[in-house]
Amino acid sequence: MLRSGHHEDLRTYCHSNTPQVIASFLEALSPEEIKEIFTIIGRETAAAIFHHFEDETKDALQELLSEQEYSELIYELPEDVQQELIEDLPAEERKKVESYIDLYEKVEEEEKRRIEEDAKKEQQIILYDKNGEILENIAIYRSFPDGLRKIATIEPGCWIHVVEPSPEEVDFLAEHFKIPHDFLASALDVDERARIEKEENATLIIVRMPLYDETSKTLMYTTNAVGIILVPDAIITVSPRRNIVLEEFVEGEVRHFTTQDRDLFILQILLRTTLLYLLYLKQINNITTVIQTKIIESSHNKHLVKLLELEKSLVYFATSLKSNEFMMTRLQRMKLIRDDEITESLWEDLEIEHKQAVEMAQVYSNIMSSLMDAFGGIISNNLNVIVQILTSFTIVLTIPVIFASYYGMNVPNGLEDNPYAFAVIILFSLIVSGIVFLYFRKRRWL
Repeated sequence: MLRSGHHEDLRTYCHSNTPQVIASFLEALSPEEIKEIFTIIGRETAAAIFHHFEDETKDALQELLSEQEYSELIYELPEDVQQELIEDLPAEERKKVESYIDLYEKVEEEEKRRIEEDAKKEQQIILYDKNGEILENIAIYRSFPDGLRKIATIEPGCWIHVVEPSPEEVDFLAEHFKIPHDFLASALDVDERARIEKEENATLIIVRMPLYDETSKTLMYTTNAVGIILVPDAIITVSPRRNIVLEEFVEGEVRHFTTQDRDLFILQILLRTTLLYLLYLKQINNITTVIQTKIIESSHNKHLVKLLELEKSLVYFATSLKSNEFMMTRLQRMKLIRDDEITESLWEDLEIEHKQAVEMAQVYSNIMSSLMDAFGGIISNNLNVIVQILTSFTIVLTIPVIFASYYGMNVPNGLEDNPYAFAVIILFSLIVSGIVFLYFRKRRWL
C-alpha cells in the first residue's frame, strides 16, 4: 500500500486494527518506511503504534527523527511512558524535546480554553433533577430533520443516554419514569446475561456488547451488559461504561437513525453490536497470526500468556453471542418489534450477521484451543531436544575429565617419567571424546 501510493487504504488498515497488531507488522519494515507511514496515518495513531514497538525499533526511530518530530510523537503517549523515553535521551537532546513538549502543552491548553469559551457562547444544555442537582451522566437526544441534537428536556420520542450514572441519577430515573430499581441495577451489572423482562411501566432488554480496552494488562477484549429500557414516549440506554456502539449513534455515524422510531433503533443497536463482534473477532485472528509467527521463532512464556488471554476473550464472545441469540429469539416471540418491510429487512441482516459472528467465535475458539495444545507440545519437544543436546555435550566433555582425574592420582601409571605424558593424555582423551561425539552425531543426538 505504501509503495503503490494507496495512502487512504493504509490509513484505514492502521485505524481498523489494534496498535499491537500494526506494530508487529510494521517492525518488519525499515525505520525510514515506518517514518513515512507515520506521516500518513496521523500523530495520535502513530504514537499508539510506537508505544507497542520493541525497544530496538524505538531506538532506531529515535535516531532517525528530529527532536521536534520525536517530541510530537511521544507527546501523545501516557505521561509515565513519555517521561521514561525522555530520560533515556542525552542531556542536550532531552532539553530540546522537553521544551517542545512544554510548547505543545501550552498550545493544547489554549485550544481547550478557546473551545470551552465557544461552547459557553452556544446554547449550553445542563440537566437538573427536581432538587436542582446537575445530572452529569444523563444526556437527552432527539432526531430532527437536520440530524441528532442534544436537548434540555425530556420530550416524546427522545433518547435518554445514560453512562456510568451515580446513585442519585439512578434514583432520579427510577422515580421519574417509574422504572423498577432492579431494572437499572441489572443494566449496570457488567456480568448480567442478555435477557428481556417486562413490567407494567417499562420493558428491559439486556444486550451483551463487545468491549475493547487497550489499557488493560490482562484482557483487552471482553464483553459487558448494556440495558435498553422502553418507557412511554422514550427509550433509555443504560451502560456501566462507555461503548463504541452507542457512541456511533451519538456521533451520527448510523444511517437512517431516528429516535422517534424505537423499533428501528433497537434493531440498529443489535445489528451494530453484531458487526462490532465481527470486527473484534477479525482483530483477534490477526493478533493470533502474529503471535503464532513469534512463537515459531522463539518460544517465550509471554506469547503463550497472550494466546491464553485471547482464548479467554473468545470464550466471553461466544458465550455473550449465544446469550444475545436467546434474547433476540424471545424479542421476536414477544412481538415487541413491529412487523413491516423495513424491520423485516433489518431482522434478516441481523440474523445473517449474528449467525456468522457465532460461527466465527466458535471456529476461532476451536483453532485457539488447538494452537495452545500444539504450541504446548512444540515447547515440550523443544525442551526435550535442548536437554538431550546438553546431556550429550556433558558426556563428551566429561571424558577428558575422567582421564585427567585418573592420571592425576598419586599412584604409578607408567607415564610419570615420560616428558610427553601430558600431551599423550590430552590427545588420547580428545580422540575418545571425538569418537563419542561422532557416535552421537550418527545417532542424531547432537
